[in-house]
Amino acid sequence: LCGSSAGADGEGRQEHGHVNFDEVDGILFDMDGTLVDSEPHTLAAMEAVLTEHGLGPLTLGPADVFGMSWDAISERMLLTHPTIMDESLVDSLILHFRRICNIQGATLLPGVLGFFSWAADHHTVGLFTSNVRSEVDALLGEHAEFRRLQAIVTADDVTQAKPNPEGYLLLAATLELEPSRCVVFEDSLAGLKAARSAGMRTVGVTHSCPDVSIISPFADTLISDYRALSVST
Repeated sequence: LCGSSAGADGEGRQEHGHVNFDEVDGILFDMDGTLVDSEPHTLAAMEAVLTEHGLGPLTLGPADVFGMSWDAISERMLLTHPTIMDESLVDSLILHFRRICNIQGATLLPGVLGFFSWAADHHTVGLFTSNVRSEVDALLGEHAEFRRLQAIVTADDVTQAKPNPEGYLLLAATLELEPSRCVVFEDSLAGLKAARSAGMRTVGVTHSCPDVSIISPFADTLISDYRALSVST
């Protein structure tokens, strides 16, 4: 990407906003925080669960949970709040997340539909999200353009959550793509680490990122949103 010299340790040169797709076959996306501005709802769902149990405050921050599966988030919540007595904590989190999305909405990131349409016209497109399939179905129901995704992998399809590369490797295999010829758009540290570990090139989407310095070592390119993106082929 952009002549980036980033290595496996995440250190390298970045150019902001320009991506060269000359040697790219697949463009892969995360969902929350990358296509839709829904990451803040994750924290709100966690806070709602704590309130239900008369606990608080929430001590986990965006860098601790963004990009994580609900299973991984629940495990972290139990570490910081071991008195939570909820055998269906994951279900409770998902229920509150969906309720908050229904009330507050989850808007698309600026410029995403235009870029996604271009990507689907010129490349193979796929999605790997740490969220559950029902949330992907909600996105597809609200925005028909994303039905052009040629493969979708969710937390329901993998045994190892991000930052493990399993999901992105499964997505590439499903699409019959070489990982090295894939570019991944991700907003979270866990997601960028997963993509990098899978041998893929990375674009860090900083729109919802509370601290860009955390994710920048693992992004070949950084964009604030898709309006800031220029492409070349």
